[in-house]
Amino acid sequence: MSHRLYWGDLHNHCSISYGHGSTAQALARARAQLDFCSITGHAFWPDMPTDRAVYGEIIDYHNEGFARLARNWPKLLAAKTAATKEGAFVAFPSYEWHSRKYGDHNVYAMGGELPLKDAPDLPALRAVAKAGNALMIPHHIGYAAGYRGIDWTHYRPDVSPFVEIYSLHGCSLDEQAPYPMIHDMGPRDWGSTAEAGWQMGHRFGIVASTDHHAGYPGSHSDGRMGVFAAALTREALFEAFRARRVYAATGDKIDARLFLDGAWIGESVKAPSMRRFTYAVAGSDGLNKVELLKNGRVVHRAFPQAGGPETGRYRLRLTWGWGKKGEPVRWEGRLSLTAGAVTCVETCFSGQAVVAPSAAVKSDAEIPDEIDLPHELLEQSAKAVAWRSITAGNISMRHGTMQALSVALEAQPGAKVAVEVNGQRYEHPLEELLAGGRAHYLRGWRSEAIRIGPAVPEAACRVAGTFEDEPERDVDVYRLQAAQHNGQCAWLTPIWAER
Repeated sequence: MSHRLYWGDLHNHCSISYGHGSTAQALARARAQLDFCSITGHAFWPDMPTDRAVYGEIIDYHNEGFARLARNWPKLLAAKTAATKEGAFVAFPSYEWHSRKYGDHNVYAMGGELPLKDAPDLPALRAVAKAGNALMIPHHIGYAAGYRGIDWTHYRPDVSPFVEIYSLHGCSLDEQAPYPMIHDMGPRDWGSTAEAGWQMGHRFGIVASTDHHAGYPGSHSDGRMGVFAAALTREALFEAFRARRVYAATGDKIDARLFLDGAWIGESVKAPSMRRFTYAVAGSDGLNKVELLKNGRVVHRAFPQAGGPETGRYRLRLTWGWGKKGEPVRWEGRLSLTAGAVTCVETCFSGQAVVAPSAAVKSDAEIPDEIDLPHELLEQSAKAVAWRSITAGNISMRHGTMQALSVALEAQPGAKVAVEVNGQRYEHPLEELLAGGRAHYLRGWRSEAIRIGPAVPEAACRVAGTFEDEPERDVDVYRLQAAQHNGQCAWLTPIWAER
């Protein structure tokens, strides 16, 4: 069966419970970059700490957010139903259930309705999900069991076909994964990683979502999920969720595929003899490496062909921001070519970096419904792309807030790339940008800046190949991961090969 690749974010928050930004804002921002999303409301915490002397502020903060969601639940469901236009965009209802003992889980319904139901423990929540034909997805699993990370002894695949392994919290894939946990909830624990779960014999897929708390689903670099589905409909997406045809990406829409004798990721395959894998990766920037892992170890690496065939097709990165922290800068920009064509534009827009938001606003009347797009494409044609944006400097030297575009071009190296931004004009031959990016400060040293490039040949963004392997165990777990030179990554759900 043929499947298309769709992109979404199933886990993010706004002021409907506790967070920032309205539901209308979040849905508008999601539609600008994604095919589907779910805006999640914080709802329940049955084993919340009760010692008010130590945790009083946390208790009040969460209870206020839970009460607020309950008051606004019909409004949230109605907004998602109104935003859903099958074939164009889908918004699923969901709510979050916290637990120190079992780890946090989100409950998702396929249709527009989802009863807001609490449960005293994980088995009871699983019964709630089953009764409603819903899914129940664990997230930020890498925290230690008992400290809101996953406890694999309680995991069941029937309503939890995949887990969230990457978000603003960090990466819970395995011991060597980049992006450590830096939230005050603690460090990554090996026993709670996805690799530990696979080694225990569990079969589950992996995804990324932002867990963003400022109304920006799909915030770039904070986590997105890819899904291979027959169509952009509620039913087709849920079928793909249950089949585990899903994977995790940090932000760039890296198209990564792995097949075992035609079987998709997420499948269990009888393969008692020699196994033939095919794979293909198409990045949004230059690929650093593509790795195939078997039972947790790398067994095959692939790299783009050095000096690959010259096709006249390139990917060009534009990045803007920097400047003084907290000083807003409004950007109006336009990129054009003296010769050639713009064939595709991928937005790499992110929202305000908020993991632990301020206390919930108590009055429902203070939840605004206006739509605000801080970053927006204004024009896209074969000759030019125009955008507007607002940046406010980087939070720290390790917390960037730059915005970007990845632009696909068909041109010859002698074509010139012109960027007009905030009254300034910069022009570079494409062949110059192939050597590396060029920086321009709009108002002198320490002012806001834009980086034009690098440009990379399309061949440097693509890898495809085959790999043959023999059985090692009764069940071998194969998965693929890809990394670009710019740090963007994709991690695929495994294929389970049985003797």
